[in-house]
Amino acid sequence: MSTQKRRTLRERLAAPTHLWGRLATTLIPVAVIGVWLKLIRIDRFYPGSDLLGTLTKVSSDVAFGAAWILLWFVLCVFSRGWLRAVLFYLAHIASCVVGVYIVVNHEFGLRTGNPLTWDTMVYAFTQGDQLAGLVGSEMTDSAIALLWTIIASTLALPLLVGRLIDPLLRWRPRKGVKRAAVLALVALLFGSSWTAPTASAAFALAAPVRLAVSPVRDAFAYPSVSDAWPTDPGETTLTPRDGAQHRNLVLITLESQRATSTLPETRQPVTPVLDALAADSITPRRGYSVFPHTSKALTAVTCGIVPPADAANSEAEPTDGIPAACLPALLGEQGYASKFFQTATEHFERRRGTAANFGYDEFMPVDEMSTVGFHRANYFGYEEDIMLEPQREWLEQQEGPFMLGMLTVTGHHDYKLEGYEEIDFVDDPLLNKYLNSIHYQDAFVGRLIDMFKELGLYEDTVFIITGDHGEGFGEHRVYQHDNTIYEEGIRIPYLIHDPLREGQVLDDPTDQLAILPTAVDLLGFDLVGAEGYRPSLLSGEEQPPVVATCYARARCMATIDGDMKVIHHFGDRRDEVFDLSTDNYERVDLADQYDEAWRNRHSEFATKWYVAAENFYEAAREQ
Repeated sequence: MSTQKRRTLRERLAAPTHLWGRLATTLIPVAVIGVWLKLIRIDRFYPGSDLLGTLTKVSSDVAFGAAWILLWFVLCVFSRGWLRAVLFYLAHIASCVVGVYIVVNHEFGLRTGNPLTWDTMVYAFTQGDQLAGLVGSEMTDSAIALLWTIIASTLALPLLVGRLIDPLLRWRPRKGVKRAAVLALVALLFGSSWTAPTASAAFALAAPVRLAVSPVRDAFAYPSVSDAWPTDPGETTLTPRDGAQHRNLVLITLESQRATSTLPETRQPVTPVLDALAADSITPRRGYSVFPHTSKALTAVTCGIVPPADAANSEAEPTDGIPAACLPALLGEQGYASKFFQTATEHFERRRGTAANFGYDEFMPVDEMSTVGFHRANYFGYEEDIMLEPQREWLEQQEGPFMLGMLTVTGHHDYKLEGYEEIDFVDDPLLNKYLNSIHYQDAFVGRLIDMFKELGLYEDTVFIITGDHGEGFGEHRVYQHDNTIYEEGIRIPYLIHDPLREGQVLDDPTDQLAILPTAVDLLGFDLVGAEGYRPSLLSGEEQPPVVATCYARARCMATIDGDMKVIHHFGDRRDEVFDLSTDNYERVDLADQYDEAWRNRHSEFATKWYVAAENFYEAAREQ
């Protein structure tokens, strides 16, 4: 390339043609698409919203869109030469990135009812190869069209249309106009961060604004406390009781299975096996998930401690992932063999590492099972019956007591189970698919217990059956789990089935943290050094109030004390209060009937619980 041509190229880059027209064509689509997509979400989640309600929910997007346009125009007006050219090209790149985020946030919001957070994006990036099935199942034609639209409108459209608009923008603003533009920009930025007290900030704020302010909001969400109650169980061991028969333990965790008491009316029973077992089991009237996310819930179930509240899946880390002895490790010291089975692929959430940290001797994911004759279930694995033969083979090899753990997968989104005729439970197609998946998991439990009877192991075994979390279907404008803090998201099946004991219903609500102390109690052991554990459900001691937290930090927490439930929204909107004895579906918010001090006590209890767990893991991992 000649020197003259290189000089011409540099000059063209330094002085883009039709700059103002191309700049406007780049910026305006981002603003318009943000407002348009918000209106679609308002129609989806707030149907029938009046004009004022719609304006309060879309005002942030309007202000952000105007600020986005004005920001780049102001920057270019106050710059010259190469600096202006760099800002011009940067505006194209930034608009494309922001536009893509707005679209992806929209699609994510439609499917989950949640905003797309930094933690979610980091998790998706680090687990990208494992989430391919999820992305594929949700990548609709409309989503692809939206993404191509925003990319084309910010990168290609300006080259085609900018020259037509440019003549309309060729003017030199005076100093007064420039000052007014800067003041208007500041006002719009403040306006974009404002939401009405009656609106949820997570929903009402423009997606880029919410993403920008969330780290600041999260930093001030929790108190700095060091006097919270202990969560560290210390150096825990088991002591066998004299004359106790140390029987086997089976721990079944049902994926995404909410308690049937939270389901709408169905045309036929969804979980007949669990319903029948409940009559002969120790069953809390309300059992809860501590953390509605699978890996976290498994930690609570298996280890009896609050799981690490992070999105990094730190419970799978090979060093100090779980700084406490869990059930397989404790029982292993007493001569128990142990193995964990799951019908999902092993790599998702690094389950092999988590199972090892629990103390299981062996781990068998679906990747190591023969799939011949079995049907796929959603994008994670296969139907649960695929486990039965490998489990039978392992059980027949055992000569002493054992612990068998397992995690199902059929109940997980997107609720697709091949090879079975769909039962008509309810009219809603998506919910009906889920209920069919839950019905299958229920039947699997029955087949597993039948296998134990055939092998002559039934009466020598204690079965603990629980869900990892529930699942939402828009009952409170939230879908799936993770951040579904209402009963459909955290109330789970919770059965402790001992063939040698009569059934018993426990009035007090309890959570997954009570499983470990109850299991070792039933097996004839005493916990030694057990400072931070829940009381055994057989002890007759009062269980503490239940606390559950959302997966997203500073999004939501709930405290359940007796029949009263307080949901803390961290200022996103007013906290909610429900009386579960009369309002099982949480339809009537009673916050106005309870003074602010009473609500704050419950919220402070929950946040101190959270901080105590954070302090525990931080201290343990610094040692």
